[in-house]
Amino acid sequence: MDDRKPYLSLVLTGRNDNYGGDFKSRLQKCISNTFKQLNAASISSELIFVNYNPDQTNPPIEEFIEWPKSNDTVKVKVLTVPNEVHKELVATGEVKDVPVLEYMGKNAGIRRAKGEFILSMNPDIVLPQELVEQLKSLSKKKYYRADRVDFEGDLEGDYKYLRFFMKGHDHPLSSLDQISQLRKENIKENAWKIFTPNISWILNRFSKPVYYDNIPNRFHCNVSGDFMLMHRDHWKALHGHHQHTPIALHVDSLMVVQAAALKLKEHTFKHPIFHQEHTRRYDATLPDPRFKEAFAIFLADGNEMMRTGKPKIYNDANWGLSKFDLPELNL
Repeated sequence: MDDRKPYLSLVLTGRNDNYGGDFKSRLQKCISNTFKQLNAASISSELIFVNYNPDQTNPPIEEFIEWPKSNDTVKVKVLTVPNEVHKELVATGEVKDVPVLEYMGKNAGIRRAKGEFILSMNPDIVLPQELVEQLKSLSKKKYYRADRVDFEGDLEGDYKYLRFFMKGHDHPLSSLDQISQLRKENIKENAWKIFTPNISWILNRFSKPVYYDNIPNRFHCNVSGDFMLMHRDHWKALHGHHQHTPIALHVDSLMVVQAAALKLKEHTFKHPIFHQEHTRRYDATLPDPRFKEAFAIFLADGNEMMRTGKPKIYNDANWGLSKFDLPELNL
């Protein structure tokens, strides 16, 4: 048995169902591509899929998709959170009983990951090889983010849909060639919004907007559940993602601010990640009071962390389902 610690752990969560209409095909593309890219970059790594609350009406996860076989460079592992564990977690009503408690599952994988650096990622992301190559030289003093392109169609150029997510903003795309210019404009826009409170008396006089709650402009909180990377010691210090929220919205954004409050420097990779578009359980654009409440909590907690210079720790010492003996399958 090889007891060497990997340099990088990638943690994804989901289950053997048809979430979003085509989860099986999205998961297959994500797993196959990620395994291929890590091998091509020769990064000592482990790919951990947290099989949360398995669907008993579908084939088991080991048969759900075609899993790549572990080799000397990349180990592939499935960590299962059984149905009975999920039932126990939602029995008190503290968290909403949805099929997959995303951050509970991610934390379970993060807690058990062996890598020096740990990437919390969603299971329908396609990583570009250029970004993966940059994962070879990471700094413990930083947390790492990536812009995201939502797409439908073929990444080789047959796009049916493209949308680009950056720090604080998102834009439709007609071509990937637009990304460079949009980033330049985004830097200027964020800088202006961050600066406006300093000249609020002038802007108020002329009825111009002042952006007091500028956490999303200071830190790359946009779509951060798809890519959040930092050293294992920092994941441990923060006790992972906030895992007891009534709704899984802006939890990923809070983690970015927590990392910044831990005095880590933000680094955004030059190359964006690609997200396979699908229908979602929560549509934050709808007028649902829960969504406004979740965003208000994010802003309040984020501003508090910036004011105090200390990260909020949301979970206790048993974070990541540490009290449970979760089955592991090495592939």
